[in-house]
Amino acid sequence: MSLSEETTICAISTPPGRGSVGIIRVSGPKTSAISMKILGFKPEIRYAHTCQFLNQDQSVIDIGIAIFFEGPNSYTGEDTLELQCHGSLPLLNEILNRLLSLGAVIARPGEFTERSFLNGKMDLAQAEAVADLIEAGTEQQAKSASRTLRGAFSDRIKKMQEQLTKTRINVEAAIDFSDEDLELSSNETILNMVTECLTDLDTVFTKAKQGVIIKEGLRVVIAGYPNSGKSTLLNAISGEDAAIVTEIPGTTRDILNIEVSVRGIPINITDTAGLRETKDPVELEGVRRAQEAIMVADHILFVVDITTLNNQPRNLRDVLTSFSDDFSLKLNSKKNLTIVVNKLDLIESYGIFAEELQAVDIEIPVIGISARTEEGLDNLREQFLKVSDHLHFTEDNFSARTRHISALEVAKSHLKKAQKLAEESIDLELIAEELRLSQLVMGSITGELTSDDLLGEIFGSFCVGK
Repeated sequence: MSLSEETTICAISTPPGRGSVGIIRVSGPKTSAISMKILGFKPEIRYAHTCQFLNQDQSVIDIGIAIFFEGPNSYTGEDTLELQCHGSLPLLNEILNRLLSLGAVIARPGEFTERSFLNGKMDLAQAEAVADLIEAGTEQQAKSASRTLRGAFSDRIKKMQEQLTKTRINVEAAIDFSDEDLELSSNETILNMVTECLTDLDTVFTKAKQGVIIKEGLRVVIAGYPNSGKSTLLNAISGEDAAIVTEIPGTTRDILNIEVSVRGIPINITDTAGLRETKDPVELEGVRRAQEAIMVADHILFVVDITTLNNQPRNLRDVLTSFSDDFSLKLNSKKNLTIVVNKLDLIESYGIFAEELQAVDIEIPVIGISARTEEGLDNLREQFLKVSDHLHFTEDNFSARTRHISALEVAKSHLKKAQKLAEESIDLELIAEELRLSQLVMGSITGELTSDDLLGEIFGSFCVGK
């Protein structure tokens, strides 16, 4: 018998602090008996009772609303009781203590959703979406998490699983009945089926990567040489004095993160130490961390002090080349780099300068701003949206996590091996094994085959009461 079959759990489901309403949940085999004792009567199923919550001596703890859900037609798939009372924390704790005295135990973080998963009410990707929906900080995050909770991501995985199953059936049949006088799939047919599986996986992989960015935010790093105005730019974008700003080069020694929302798209912006050769051990560590942040960023804002160009726009190419060469950074032009020419307020003839700047033969977006006066910031925000457009954020996006990306990458590697084996007409048994491994990894996304350790890690990140 499993733990969920033996125990009845309870927890406060509303966040701590003062509120007009507080909610306590109970779930498990003793829920019906507990309901009788704390309410004084047997509640009707799915009926909102306005009633008293009774202590052991039959004194009234509070008056509120009780709703009883009979398993399996409940969130957890078990008998569940929801008590809605006044939001006083001492009052909630008194009711909680009463439930404990009646045989319930305090739920672990995420245990209600874990039981829902274990009882087949939702798969693992949907269960994770519950936490993502609770934590959503933007409209786009909430919409994407809601779509995953409704099964958008899981449905894509299931369709890929079905296609893989068909492919495996053809391969296995060709292996098992190779000596029979039967019309079996040719190597070309098997290759086409494997290639189709890869195409479908690539599509889902792209969507999943977008889902991770929606959940975690587009990672934008502000980089450049010291005293180019990076920290001033961070403060201007965030609307607060998040970073210390001085005229002394190298003021920023560590990375500093803020999160902003641009039309519902979460943007995580990181200010970094100015990149230069230094013997100062603290600044040297800051440069190292800056380089690490740049390498994992989704997009880089390379900030250039306009006064260092000496009124020669063509110097911008030299600055960019020097920056890349000095620090061995692989900057991928349009895809993840925008040049931000800062300190427009220090140049009188910027209009003429800007026209010449646009004429410079650089296949990278160039935006002129003054972080101090905030001139040009709207153009920079529009650039964030253009970068996001490359990610194709649409109404059919779903939320995803890094573990999903890792699983899809492993599944893709096995499919690529199967494709190569099929192209070279190598042993069908090897192809079958690669297909099996790919399908096995995909199953970990929805929880068909998942270790207890992974479940503990996933549900342990939930809030108590969910």
